[in-house]
Amino acid sequence: MGTRNEVLIGQRIKVWSAFDSCFYSGTVDDFNPENNTHKITCDSGEVEILCLDSESWETISNCSLMEREVQPSDEQNPLHLQQ
Repeated sequence: MGTRNEVLIGQRIKVWSAFDSCFYSGTVDDFNPENNTHKITCDSGEVEILCLDSESWETISNCSLMEREVQPSDEQNPLHLQQ
C-alpha cells in the first residue's frame, strides 16, 4: 500500500483556484515525493504541478462523474438511459 499521496494517483479531483474563484477538475497523474508535488492534468488539457497540502481540493466521486458525463452511446440512443 502506498502513501496517502501516492494513493491519489489516478483519482479525479477538483482544485480551488483563488485567482479565478472556481474549481478546476482534473486527474492526478503522478506524485513526486522529493518535493511533495502532484502532477494534475486538468480537463482543459493544462498540466499543473501542485503541492496539494497547500491547496483547497477534494476528490470527485464516481457518482458525480456519472451524472455529468454523457456516454456517446447514450446520445445516440436516448432510450438507453430509461432502461
